Amino acid sequence: MIKNKTVTPKKIKAVQALITSDTIQEAADTCGIGRATMYRFMQQEDFNQELQRAKRLIVNRAILRLQQSCRYAAQALAEICRDKEAPPSARVSAAKEILNSSLKAIEIEGIEDRLKFLEERFL
Repeated sequence: MIKNKTVTPKKIKAVQALITSDTIQEAADTCGIGRATMYRFMQQEDFNQELQRAKRLIVNRAILRLQQSCRYAAQALAEICRDKEAPPSARVSAAKEILNSSLKAIEIEGIEDRLKFLEERFL
């Protein structure tokens, strides 16, 4: 998880404690350091780089979990849209969401294609 070789094992424990604790005091207690030491660590560039790296990893994992659930969301919308017994408002909402999501995906693909073209041309 932590790549920077200049960060001490104590700081590594502090980073891990910060990303798993509800408060700074709890994080300091978890890794066996004082609150003042934790705050001192938090003022140091190498520590902050590792903390940011750990935070990004957590967010990236959460995004992956959400993306893995997208197929279920799409299935649910499609089922509601096709369900003749569902209230018309639910069917319309599902249909709108399907169309809006599809249009956004096409727009993003277009932007990615244009960006790739520009990067290849100018970089």
